[in-house]
Amino acid sequence: MTLIARAGALAPNGESTVEESPLLLAPSLDREAARDPDVAPHSLDAGITWACLTSGALMCLSPLQYGYHIAELNTPKGIITSCDKGAVHWASLPLCLPMNDAMFSLATSIFAVGGLLGSLSAGWMAERWGRRGALVYNSASFVLGPLLMALAMSPAMLIIGRFVSGIGSGVAVVIAPLYLSEIAPVKYRGTLNLLNQLSIVLGILATLTVGMLLNEGPYWRLSVGFGLVLACLHLSVIAFAVESPRYLWSRNRRAEARNILCKLRQTANIDNEVAGWQSIARSDAAGEQPARLEASCETPDPDNAHKLPLTGNTRNDTVKANDEDEPLELRSERNSVTIFNIFTYAEYRKPWMLVLLLQFGQQLSGINTVFFYSSSVLEKIFSSHASSILTVMIGVLNVLATASGALIVDRFGRRPLLFSSMAAMAVSVTLLGVGLALKLNMLAVVSLYLVVASFAPGYGPVPFLLGTEFFDVRAAGAGGSWALAANWVGTFMVAVAFLPLQNLMGEWVFAIFVSALIVCGVVFYFKIPETKGYTIEEIAKKLK
Repeated sequence: MTLIARAGALAPNGESTVEESPLLLAPSLDREAARDPDVAPHSLDAGITWACLTSGALMCLSPLQYGYHIAELNTPKGIITSCDKGAVHWASLPLCLPMNDAMFSLATSIFAVGGLLGSLSAGWMAERWGRRGALVYNSASFVLGPLLMALAMSPAMLIIGRFVSGIGSGVAVVIAPLYLSEIAPVKYRGTLNLLNQLSIVLGILATLTVGMLLNEGPYWRLSVGFGLVLACLHLSVIAFAVESPRYLWSRNRRAEARNILCKLRQTANIDNEVAGWQSIARSDAAGEQPARLEASCETPDPDNAHKLPLTGNTRNDTVKANDEDEPLELRSERNSVTIFNIFTYAEYRKPWMLVLLLQFGQQLSGINTVFFYSSSVLEKIFSSHASSILTVMIGVLNVLATASGALIVDRFGRRPLLFSSMAAMAVSVTLLGVGLALKLNMLAVVSLYLVVASFAPGYGPVPFLLGTEFFDVRAAGAGGSWALAANWVGTFMVAVAFLPLQNLMGEWVFAIFVSALIVCGVVFYFKIPETKGYTIEEIAKKLK
């Protein structure tokens, strides 16, 4: 498939003649045409340019680390908790860290506690330091956590390392999808945002592969320490990503925001897109026209895309807008929406409740218990080595299915993808429960793959995407924090309750997951609007 999208041309009547296209990457525009707003294509018709894709991919190295850490203890559990006396011994470090099942469960679940704290703090960080700046500071957690685990002298040290990595992961999965939605062109916001989920499943695949290759003796330390390599890689390249222009605009750094938006869209004709942002929409309502700061739009040059302006917490006087010209209402609202008061605003109450249910309901689907079951189910039929390979293949399927969702989410919309995914999951989870209850091992194995294939393209990424589309820039950080906090709470509750419920109900426990899928599906059908092709501000109006 050729990944090129056509830039829109303007008809004599001023309307765009851009064709709807499933293709993704926009070609470089003629420099003279791109510089002149009167002839350049509208940014609302733009595809995903290389500058936009590059910035998004670099920021997604952060959620990739979350994917790596969430599953890093699954494969090496045996060699971490039980010493192999015949293995190579590293004299300076213990060969293993003996733990009972309760202690190891704590080491696994403490990650969710750290994630909850990280998610709740992510909104404040995103507003304080910007989207990119917050992920730079967040890298400290991704450096310290793997170091503590790789050098652990006791189970307590391993647990602390998991907790610290959890904090960093909680921040990453809030800010990365928010950033992707803010830099994406309207028509391809879903496609670009699914880079977040794709990076997560790539991280899971990486940890499964590394764990399988290093599943011997003391090499588990290299497996859990590999996260340090990913953190250093992220730190070395994140400077080449740009700050979100929507965030800059909300901070009244308007010339800088326009300059970055021009380069992300590879066109100077950005007025219609900027007019949709909250502050401009208010001036339009008063009968004003958005000013064209053409001088702030440097010639879009894909060869110099890596030289896009770097932004931080301090302002550059050459691009700083006049704060006194900013409406007093906007200035008073800035930073006023927090995790503590977002639900007190009538316009945010409905989207707040919906994103909570989306994320909590995702965990009630039982997807994490399916991954928990995968190794034990496969080992009933295949050898240990073959089971490890087949587990990695589940990770490969997860990546491929997620990638397929990214290719179709902006063609068919969010609702069809979400509901088809949930329906297929309900059937697959039912088959898994039947296979386990009747000891039909092959049915159980096939069902494992069906559950993953059903979840990955829809119910996996769509809640993250909708969580960034339901809130305008004013409440995006606080809304994202609450959404992921609900996800972490659901993860922790299901992890704690699953084994006791299984002991009580047997394989009927899967009926709970199927029921949750049905109930959530009905609620979502009546309450969640289609967001494909709408701006963030237009979606906010639909939710009122």
